[in-house]
Amino acid sequence: MNIKDLSLNYESEFIEKVSQLLSIPSVYEDSDVFPYGRHIDDVLNEMLSIAEADGFVTKNIDGQAGHIEYGDGEELIGVLGHLDVVPAGDGWTTPPFKPTIRDGKLYARGAQDDKGPVMAAYIAMKLLKDQGFQPKKRIRLIVGTDEERDWKGMEYYFNKEEMPSYGFSPDASFPVIHAEKGLLDSYMTFPFSSEEDEDLVKVLTFNGGDRLNMVPDAAVAIVKSNTDIRSDFHSFLEEDKFEGTAEEGNESGIYKLTLYGESVHASKPENGVNAVVGLMKFLEKVRLSRGQSELIHKLHEAFTDSAGSGLDLKMSDEASGALTLNLGSISMDDQECKVGLNLRYPVTSEGERIVSTLKEFTEKLGGEFSVYDHLKPLYMEKDHPFLQTLLKVYNDVTNKNEEAIAIGGATYARSLKSGVAFGALFNDSPDTAHQKDEHVRLSDMMTAIQIYATSLYELTK
Repeated sequence: MNIKDLSLNYESEFIEKVSQLLSIPSVYEDSDVFPYGRHIDDVLNEMLSIAEADGFVTKNIDGQAGHIEYGDGEELIGVLGHLDVVPAGDGWTTPPFKPTIRDGKLYARGAQDDKGPVMAAYIAMKLLKDQGFQPKKRIRLIVGTDEERDWKGMEYYFNKEEMPSYGFSPDASFPVIHAEKGLLDSYMTFPFSSEEDEDLVKVLTFNGGDRLNMVPDAAVAIVKSNTDIRSDFHSFLEEDKFEGTAEEGNESGIYKLTLYGESVHASKPENGVNAVVGLMKFLEKVRLSRGQSELIHKLHEAFTDSAGSGLDLKMSDEASGALTLNLGSISMDDQECKVGLNLRYPVTSEGERIVSTLKEFTEKLGGEFSVYDHLKPLYMEKDHPFLQTLLKVYNDVTNKNEEAIAIGGATYARSLKSGVAFGALFNDSPDTAHQKDEHVRLSDMMTAIQIYATSLYELTK
């Protein structure tokens, strides 16, 4: 079977079918009817309908997740991806849920994370099926619906369904990911009292950030000041090379300060510009009440460095690299401040010690610390036979000689008893997940189809 030549015949089908998924704005929303909102339910049903029409066995597990299965045998090989996406945000060149091809690239929210790679894995299964290949193990594509929030859908799925013997998630990068850092989402809540003093600037509200796993690209503070604060803010923007606006409110002495950053995935916060941290830097410079001033100073000091040095958490290991820290959200009024954190720590580090450090920092400032989600690190030995099969296929297809790597991202591979992340980005692929104008190169997707089809063939022949 010449999988390389065969995979090239599936580009039109890939575009057609992935566009059906990309056109659905599958962002989480509260619902009394659907687990994660109507649009996420729609995209799950659309994926299963596509597979059912192609002759696969499908199953919808109560709207929480679904699977597409092919082959016979007692052993099960899993491929885990997700169909939910983060909010689109602003600034797109073309509408985020209107798939568009420009210069050989497919643009849409979810094109890279994770609908494009999910469809590449599906097309790989279909290629093998179309050729009459009869796998000696079952191949199951498992599609989740809540990966961008707290993984409840996948937890529900594996409480109901069989755990694969081995599996991979096409939600990261090649060659193959043998280690994923520990991931901690948490909140710090600080109450305080604001002094009433006409000579002081008072922060009435301070808000920024949509998701903890995204670097905030905008932050807004509404402040009360007896002097016009706009010129100071404009000078700050110019000196520190930020973009933003300062507007006078409807009431005298009320000003709206907006600072813009650059959003990237929270696994690489150093590549973005955190708008919340940037606006904190300005607020440090004005005469706030004692409670607000002390808190903003301490928070800015703690979170300016995304490597964690401000909290004495800077650490690294050879297997997975350095700790990263993202202040992902803030919600502040004149009584309380709540900040959300996304922290990713090396596989050899102790997660509980990190939790203890964050808790101690919070309590010293009179606040309360709470863990929202804590995913322990993933690690598979580089010489594991399953991993080595995937790595050999990748190197053979690309004519390279690469080794397994580690990442800061979190993939559904952690949901498996034994699994890794495998593609679909290449070393030179544009990394646009969670950003405006998210896209994938179609040539990358065609190569990914070849790699996935060859891997599934080798694992189940």
